[in-house]
Amino acid sequence: MGRLKRFDILFENSDAVFFAGHEVSGTVCVELAEAMKMRELRMTCLGRAHVHWSEVENVGHRGGRQRIETVEYSDNEDYFQFELLLWKGRGSYSTDSDNDCMAAGEHWLPFSFTLPPNLPPSFEGDYGYIRYWTKATVDRPWKFDHHTKRAFSVISGLDLNQEPTAPESLHYHGEISAGCCCVPSGRFSGRFCTNYRGFVPGTDLMLFSEIENYTSSVCWAEVRLKLHVTYISGRKYKQEKKVIRRVQMDDIQRGKSTTWREALQIPPLPPSRLRGCKLITTTYLLQFIVSSDARCSCDDIEFEDEIIIGTIPLVPAPPPTPTALTTPPVRGREGEDKQSNKKKGKTARDDVILDVLDGRKPLSSESSVTGPPSYEECMFGQVSIRDKDDSENTAGTLTFAPRYSFYRHSHSARSPKGS
Repeated sequence: MGRLKRFDILFENSDAVFFAGHEVSGTVCVELAEAMKMRELRMTCLGRAHVHWSEVENVGHRGGRQRIETVEYSDNEDYFQFELLLWKGRGSYSTDSDNDCMAAGEHWLPFSFTLPPNLPPSFEGDYGYIRYWTKATVDRPWKFDHHTKRAFSVISGLDLNQEPTAPESLHYHGEISAGCCCVPSGRFSGRFCTNYRGFVPGTDLMLFSEIENYTSSVCWAEVRLKLHVTYISGRKYKQEKKVIRRVQMDDIQRGKSTTWREALQIPPLPPSRLRGCKLITTTYLLQFIVSSDARCSCDDIEFEDEIIIGTIPLVPAPPPTPTALTTPPVRGREGEDKQSNKKKGKTARDDVILDVLDGRKPLSSESSVTGPPSYEECMFGQVSIRDKDDSENTAGTLTFAPRYSFYRHSHSARSPKGS
């Protein structure tokens, strides 16, 4: 860069994470090997959602032939644009004037601005983004300008305690007769439940399941955590689908019943829905599949429902207050079931899972969250933030991964009490 040895944007928050409605502050560092003439040094601060994709479409007929064209779809949604003047010359710009020169050495130029409230969270996807960034410019008379650019993450709150369905569990039970009318192959079934519907990154989505295989072949089961992103441009939309986590139980032998417990830790992810953005929405789905290799069996047990990824964890409900007059629990049926399970060769671990599935044992009411969150890079990694406004003279941190709230949790909360 010749005389310009260093040109960086440094945020006061080293993670470069800020909340909607809060102040963003930092410093622009300029290091010059010798004095440099410039009109001014300014900073532009932007927040914008952008979507873009292309589709091959039939656009009509000409001369008896179909016309196939590639159609581009794009849209923008601007949230703010601030201009900050960090340094200004005297305005003479003559060749022998020292008044318009920034002296050699290091210069630290502070800046600050306040984010608008109700901003959507940062997001980077295959067909669009919600991005917040700063760009500093050395405006030089009669020469190419120098630029440096750096993005930052915006966190917006999605409080699970304000979501009526977040404390609920997902429950499902399905059964299929395998084979066909000519070649019956028995039946298989699957049921499962979760601890909650709403989660924050870092906590565990607990799965409890029982698979029964009374077919002539083996069965397998799989659970997938999926992300669906919808990009919108006018009346057109584009969908992006990703599998976030996948766990599988293989080789459930014929004539057998097996229980399954799994803890899926939620990785650093953008919150559900991306509230505040009209161009991009996110939906998370939990999918449960049981399939058989039996002859003529082409149907699977399949269940799919939405879960909620938030930024503020659930506060557990207080335990019920004991009263003087209580009705002792009826234990006859539970005892009978346990004796029956022992005869079938089931373990104490199996009993716990079956108690959860049957509703006899509640999941732990203790919060799994310990302490404030950290802010971790999104699991999808870094992307380039170069755009059409950047030139070969644009430097800085040109790759970026948004950061999201990530909570630590106690190990004891990973299982129901008594397991």
